[in-house]
Amino acid sequence: MIEGISFQDQIPNNHCFGCGTKNPDGLQIKSYWRSEDEAVCTFTPLAHHCAGPTHYMNGGIISTLIDCHSVCTAIAKGYQMAGRRIGEGETIWYVTGKLEVSYIRPVPIDQDVELIARIETAKEKKITLSCELSSEGDVCAQSQIIAVRVPVSWFG
Repeated sequence: MIEGISFQDQIPNNHCFGCGTKNPDGLQIKSYWRSEDEAVCTFTPLAHHCAGPTHYMNGGIISTLIDCHSVCTAIAKGYQMAGRRIGEGETIWYVTGKLEVSYIRPVPIDQDVELIARIETAKEKKITLSCELSSEGDVCAQSQIIAVRVPVSWFG
């Protein structure tokens, strides 16, 4: 089911460092539905995304990837629950309410990473998700996320 336009390319006026198309200096992640409640993102790390040891990814970048992929998945689910295409009508926004990341093993910087976000529960005002970040098939980080809906006015 990985086809079409990414979630991020359909969310209007997003300036987020990790997922915003309006932030040319950001990570520019792209997320897609893999099934009704599961989304996938593939990201290619660059050399400047390194940790102290330059052959591993920085933990903050890892958590940003997980956070942004998961919250964009929540936004896409919000539109799905409203019976609308992403970006159609008044913008639906979710933000991070809680993010817990467990780092399992170092993430090599010279390989693409894959993120899989799964919707665990979905209500209009709160969506819970789990997310895994893998490199070469090995799970390197796992996360639990709570995304909370905020009004459009929150974005000024």
